[in-house]
Parts: sequence; C-alpha cells; structure tokens
Amino acid sequence: MKKKLILSLVVMLMLTSLISSSIVAAEDGFVKSIQEVIGPKMEGEKGKVPLVTYISEGGLMVGEFWYNSNLFDKDTKFTSVLLASPSTGIVTSYNQIKDYPLAENWKLGGNLKIIKFNDIKNGAVGNDSANVEIPEEYFATLEEYKGLAERDLTEKDFTDAGLSSQLYLAYQSKDIKTNKDLISAIATENAKGAPESTLKKILSSEEKEVLNDLDNDKIEDNLDGYRTYEGWNNKIAIDLTYEINQYNEIVTEYAYEELTSQANDYKSDTLSLAWENENVDNKNNPQQGHKVVARVKKSLELIAGNGGEDWDYTKYTLDLRKYIPVFKDSTFAVRMRTQSTTGTEIKDDERTALKKLETGNLDAAVYTYAPFFDMSLLGTLNTMRGYRYYRFYDNNSVLYQSELRFPMKSVIPYAQDGFLAQQVPKIQGTLFAEAGRVSSSFNTELFTEDMHYVGGIGFKYFFNQDIIARLDIGHSEEGTQVRMNIGQTF
Repeated sequence: MKKKLILSLVVMLMLTSLISSSIVAAEDGFVKSIQEVIGPKMEGEKGKVPLVTYISEGGLMVGEFWYNSNLFDKDTKFTSVLLASPSTGIVTSYNQIKDYPLAENWKLGGNLKIIKFNDIKNGAVGNDSANVEIPEEYFATLEEYKGLAERDLTEKDFTDAGLSSQLYLAYQSKDIKTNKDLISAIATENAKGAPESTLKKILSSEEKEVLNDLDNDKIEDNLDGYRTYEGWNNKIAIDLTYEINQYNEIVTEYAYEELTSQANDYKSDTLSLAWENENVDNKNNPQQGHKVVARVKKSLELIAGNGGEDWDYTKYTLDLRKYIPVFKDSTFAVRMRTQSTTGTEIKDDERTALKKLETGNLDAAVYTYAPFFDMSLLGTLNTMRGYRYYRFYDNNSVLYQSELRFPMKSVIPYAQDGFLAQQVPKIQGTLFAEAGRVSSSFNTELFTEDMHYVGGIGFKYFFNQDIIARLDIGHSEEGTQVRMNIGQTF
C-alpha cells in the first residue's frame, strides 16, 4: 500500500513538473497573441477587455471587463464585469469601487451585484444533505402541505370510523402525538379486525396523499436534496473604512441582498463591523505576512423581511491568513475561517413541507436563523470551489484553505516599489486544496470531523498591481466546477 502511494506521488510530481515547464515555455507566445487582438487595453491603470469564458452554472459566457486603478485621480480602484450566456440566458453583473478617500484615515467603498439565474440549487440545511434534485412534480403537492397542522379529531370521528374509544382516549391525552402515530395505531387496530376502510375514513385527502407519498421510496430518497431556482439574486453594499495605523483598520458595511425565485423570496439587510489586522509585503499579491479579520454582522430589516416576519440574527466570523515565501518567487498561503450564526428562529415553509413528507410527521418543522445565502455557508466563488454554488449551509461552519501561488515565468512580475517591473501583464498559477464542513452545533467536532474536500488549479491575470482576474477549476467528490472572480481568493 505504501509503495503504491509513493509511486502515485512520484507520478503526480513528474506530471506537475512537465505541465509547469510547458506552460512557462508557452506563456510568452500566448500573451503576445492575446495582446495582438486586445492591444493596450490589457495593461496600464485602466482599460476595457472583451471576455469569453466558461462558468459551471452559466455555461459559455461572453461580455466585457472594465477596470480603473486610479479613478478620479485619487488612487480609487474600480472594477466592473458584465457577462451573459447566449445559451442559458443567465446574466451576471458585478461592480466594485474601493479606497475612495473621504478624509484623513477614512475611505469609502461599495459593490453592486445583479444576477439573473436559472440554476441556483437550494439544498437542505446541514453537512450531509443529498446532492440529488427533488423532482419538480412533487412541489405542486408540497404547496398543499405548507402550514398543514394536525387536525383536532372528535370522538364521533373515531366511532364513525369504527375505531375504539381507547384509541380516541390515547389520541386525546396526547399519547398519540402526531398523525404518523395515529396512522400506526389505526394499522394496529386493523390487524385486530377493524375494517380496512377505517384508514381512509379517518384521514383527510391531504393526509392520504402524504401516506401514499411515504410509500414511494424514490420520494424519500430525494426529499433531502435540492430544488433548482430561477430568478434574481441582487446585492448592494456600502463600506466605510477607518485606518487606525499602518496595520489595523475598522470596516463598517451596510448591505442589502435579495434572492427571488419561483418558489420563495428571501431578503435581508445587515450592518457589520470588522477589525482587520494586516501585515503583508503586498496587499494584492502577498508573499509573506499575515492577516486577521474579526467580524460581527447584525440583521436590521429596515427594508427587508421574510413574508411578514423580520429576520433577527447575528453572524460572527473569525478569519486567519498566513503567507509564507517558498521556492523562487512563490508563495504558500494558508487560511482558517470559522463562522457562527445565532438569533431568532423563523420557519422555512418549503423545507418544513419537505420534512413532513420525509418523516410523515405533520408537526415536523425546519427553522433557520437567517436566509440561506447569509447563513454559515460553503460553496461560493472563494470557498469549496469544487462544489456547486450554495452547496452547504447551517448555523456554523469551518473552512481550511491552502494555495501554492507561483509565477508562470522565471522572473516575478513585480519590482521592489510594488509596480509591474515590465509594462506587460503577467500570469500567476495556483494549486489549491480546501477542506470544510457545516454544523448545527459549534463544538470541537466542527473543526475535526466529517470534512468535505476540494482540490484544483487556478490562473490569475495581473492587469496591474491592483487589478487581478482569476479563473479556478476545482474538483470534489460531486464533480468539477469552474469559477471566475476578481482578486485573490484570500
């Protein structure tokens, strides 16, 4: 076993070396070919670049990327991406502005996200939710189950159905607590000679439907899976940064986000306060140093809500990052992030309906503290990149990440002053590995057990020292995902 493992590692190292050598040799010709088409728009402090890329959820995407690293001649950074898929109809627009100086030690920023989607998979809460789609035909029936409560049966209901008074007394005293228990008790009486029609007489049409569905093993296997949403996911955020000193900042952000679909509308607005301690040699491409982020986010519900009920939750984040120089001009970056969400529970109607079907308990309910996109979440542009978007969410999460970042040229693209040594954009390669999980409880097991894993490669294009475009390809036990984003992962 050990010999096979050693042999596998040797083969992987040989393949990695061969691929890296081929990429380095091809890079100059590749960059020159691209520049012949796009020209000076791919370098300097501002530009506009046509994009053609592939994203897992959107398919083939075409659009443009705008950037300016000295907006208003104030060292303010601006980026804007607009992509659309001719085949799927998905549209995504992301716009960000950073570091606009307001006064001494004060900076303003913000971002705007607009996404028209048809492939957001809203899965079940928890670390072990199934990666299967719930058949769409089930949801018409599910609509009838939402809010379905246990009926208050009378003694006459029992006698008319030919059931014993003992069964009614058990029901009345709550020894029989749910309709599932009642069904079981009726089946027992049937076995003792009660008429077979008893079951049909005592159940409502909805409960008969539940019972029939529970007899279908296929349905039970799918109820912990996901539903595919179509709609819009929009977010606007404004942040204010106060620079305490060279290494410490306080960042305050107000954000409003909504996700509307054919099934549910989720809305939330929040205010967050963060302390950031950063001591690195280069903010956008650190080779050594560290960064610590401690953040508290509180829901406000000034303009948002959940079907008449206001969210009331608090989300805590601790984010630790370390950058270590290795090899020649390469960096080994590591990160540990943990999040915890607490607050007032609100019933999730759709997941409650699914839980009723899954368990047969018409009193079953699923509660969450926050809309699923703002819970402790893994499966985004920057986390667990081998899983689909919004893959895992619960009250708590932990994430471990490591990246080997290496220049795809023998000379690092930065001079000592932090600017590009040559006025030609450069490419950086990445090998990354991730592990993480979510949980309803915050305990030691959260950090050590039942992890999900991702491995992959990435490529970053440096337009200048401040503007970076990134493409990641991640693989997990559930498949391969392609992600595109702006800036470093962490």
